[in-house]
Amino acid sequence: MLRLFIFVLLIVLLSIILNRNVRKRTVKRKTTPKDGREFESFLYELFKKAGYQVRKTGFSRDFAADLLIENRGKLVVLQAKYYNKPIDKSAVEEAVVAGTIYGTKYVGVVTNNEIPDRVKDFARQFESKTFVRKIYLIDGKALERLKRGEKII
Repeated sequence: MLRLFIFVLLIVLLSIILNRNVRKRTVKRKTTPKDGREFESFLYELFKKAGYQVRKTGFSRDFAADLLIENRGKLVVLQAKYYNKPIDKSAVEEAVVAGTIYGTKYVGVVTNNEIPDRVKDFARQFESKTFVRKIYLIDGKALERLKRGEKII
């Protein structure tokens, strides 16, 4: 009788351990976007968990705006770029157009990849010569900080 009890207890413990491992793998798969649409949803959840007020604009006819973030009384329009290569300056231009349409001086580009120095320089020049006050350039490393709950905007 004792052997049967120990055997059943071991099976229960083993099934609990296996279920945890399966859940961890499933969650990991769900948090890795496979395309631009999933990337936008991923970003929405990430910013929301970090305490930002965030709205999606919809996938089509969004005027290059993918997320609208309210932060300290400012509206920040973000353009999401899920690429397998670094972004170029056209991403910044699209974000600025979206900011104009949404009536804000705060815009940004979020990418899963890196942001080249030439794009950073272009954004700083744009800030200094136009109505745009701030262009947030958020790369994969900044997204990792956001996952840890750090404010990046």
